[in-house]
Amino acid sequence: MVVCAASLEAGALAQQLDRILAVVAGHIILTSDVRAFVELGLIEDDATANEASGRDRRTLTRLIERRLALDEVDRYRVASPQSQRIDRELIAIRDRFTDENAFIDLLAAVGITLPDLRQILRDNARLEVYLFERFGSADRSSESDLRAYFAANRHEFTGEGRDVEFEAVREQVQLRLWAEMRTPVVEEWIAGLVRRGQVTRFDQ
Repeated sequence: MVVCAASLEAGALAQQLDRILAVVAGHIILTSDVRAFVELGLIEDDATANEASGRDRRTLTRLIERRLALDEVDRYRVASPQSQRIDRELIAIRDRFTDENAFIDLLAAVGITLPDLRQILRDNARLEVYLFERFGSADRSSESDLRAYFAANRHEFTGEGRDVEFEAVREQVQLRLWAEMRTPVVEEWIAGLVRRGQVTRFDQ
């Protein structure tokens, strides 16, 4: 049987695209999963274009942590979000592309379907609910804590070189303070999941 060069190249590309990068408690994470989360904007990362390798490693780490956290979410049977929320988030992702064809082509390139993407968004929302219920929300900060944080970081809330009053940026202060307070707690929880979890990486 004669196999054309194009077919061999396509097969090699498919194998490279779908290389197994990690197995997390029985769940496989592929190279295409990392690419999907990066190119669809499902993972926030401040890496620049010339840091692609490091960015992909960080994304893989985030996907491992996400999978372990979702196993916890499943244990507690967190309800799925309303479909309207998923619709809005799906539209926001589509809007990042020049047109519908570019969006569909990217989904095909990374091997996921629209239902797959909706499930990813649904799982993200369920994880957000779980973190909210487990670790609380920004409204737990006292007024005195908010004002003290604002006073210590006032320069970060100025707009266009003008000074601002606390009440004008109270919500921003509240969200930033809580993010700083919650982040190490959530990170420690995630680190515990990783220590106890069954994780094998193949990108080392």
